[in-house]
Order: sequence, then structure tokens, then C-alpha cells
Amino acid sequence: MKKLSKKELATHRLEQQINLFQCPICHEKMKTGDGKLTCPNRHMFDLAKQGYINMVQQSKKTQYDQSLFEARQRLTQSGFYRELILAIESLLQSRDTEFLLDAGCGEGSHLAQILDKIDHQFGVGVDIAKEGIQTAAKAYESGQWIVGDLANTPFTDKAFDVILNILSPSNYQEFTRLLKDDGIVMKVVPGPEYLKELREQVFAGTDQEGYSNEETVARFKQFFTIKHRKQVYDEVALTEDQFQNLIQMTPLTQDVDLSRLRFVDSITLDLEILVGEK
Repeated sequence: MKKLSKKELATHRLEQQINLFQCPICHEKMKTGDGKLTCPNRHMFDLAKQGYINMVQQSKKTQYDQSLFEARQRLTQSGFYRELILAIESLLQSRDTEFLLDAGCGEGSHLAQILDKIDHQFGVGVDIAKEGIQTAAKAYESGQWIVGDLANTPFTDKAFDVILNILSPSNYQEFTRLLKDDGIVMKVVPGPEYLKELREQVFAGTDQEGYSNEETVARFKQFFTIKHRKQVYDEVALTEDQFQNLIQMTPLTQDVDLSRLRFVDSITLDLEILVGEK
């Protein structure tokens, strides 16, 4: 039997789950056909041959390029965030989750690893960075990948059982619209010791050497009732390749000469998962 192309696989998924989608321009329901998503007002979005859809009216240049997303994908695939993925999977195992959204999915590795372990879920990854979505679509067939604006996502009201937001910007008004009445938002935020060995090098002697997530947590509480908080803490051994991928992908080093950073063979993974309900 001929293997389906990524575009054919994505078309099949969209046909099955078309009720999740609405036009980001006029908010009408969508239909699929001829490799496109269209609405009654003839707004049209093409399915790329890699299987993703760009549903942003005007492309928005982000500060992140292809090399950053590829480095992040290599690091995540190497198991760097293994304890985080296991913790998320554990929290999801007790739920009957059909539709899962990774909001700000980047290059898709977190969502892909979760979908590999949790059965019977339709997973969607959305990100404003086209380079990230292209990287995700190239590597993974398990999710549906969308270039979309978190302030105006192309999904219907109350579409998702679970919204993941992992180390990424949020739009809580939109999350509230998208979440089912009995759904949950799982937001992953850095803890005070997250990547402290790298932070000590980059921000030595400045206020940024330390970190607090209190403001982020307080903002989350304005929109959602926190039902559970889970810390993920690990000392992760690093190879030279992993270290290079880490310093290429983290926003901590955005304005830093990477050549001056000293290799460390172990780094602290300190994260907290906030589980919130409407």
C-alpha cells in the first residue's frame, strides 16, 4: 500500500476534526477540500506539503530563527526535558482528554512526546513562528501544526479539554474562550533555580542572576483557579553537544557571545506545572 504523504495525512486529520476550526478573520466555520481550509466568506488557507497550515493573515517576524528551533528540537529529543514530560503525562493519565492544544508549541517536541504516550488524543500545536511550525511538521506526524496568533487562534469556542502552555507566552483571555467548561490549563513556568548554572554566567553581578515566578503565577491566578501545583526538579547531565544546543536555543543567551560561555557538565532543571480551571 502506498504511504500517505504528510499533506494527505494532515488532510485526513482535518476532515475528521474540522469542527475544531473557525476562520481567524470572520470567525465562521471552516470546511476542507482541495488541500485548503475555506470559510463561507471565501477566506482560504492552504495546507503546505509538509502538512502544516499558516492561518496568520500577515506573517510576523519573530526573534527566533530556524537554527534556534532546530537546536531546541535536538535538545528535547535527547531527553533533556524527560522529567517534565513524564510529569505532564502523569497528570493527563487520570483525565479523559480528547482534544489537546499546545499553545506556543515552538518546534513541537513536547507535544509530540506527550502524544506518543497518551492514547486517543487529537493534538494541535499552534505558534506564531512559522519557522517553529515548519520544524515541527518536518519531524512529527502525530500532531496537527498551525501557524497562528495566540491572541486570535483559528479554533472554535470551548474546543479543547486541555491547553498546554510550556515555557511560552500566554493569552489567557483566548485560553478561557478555547477551554471546555470542565477543561484544564497546564502552564509550565521556570522555578527560581532553572538553568542557574547558565544564568550565573550570563547575568553575574546583576539583578537577573536570580529569578522569581511570583508575578507569572499571580497573573495566572487572575484567570484560573489553581487546582494543583507540581514541581519538576532535576540535575541533568550534559554532553558538549547538548550544552551547545542549550545555549543556542534559550532566550537567556539572546544577546550573549556564545563563545565566551563555559561548558558545564550538569545543569538544573527547576520547573513548576500550574494546573488551572475556569
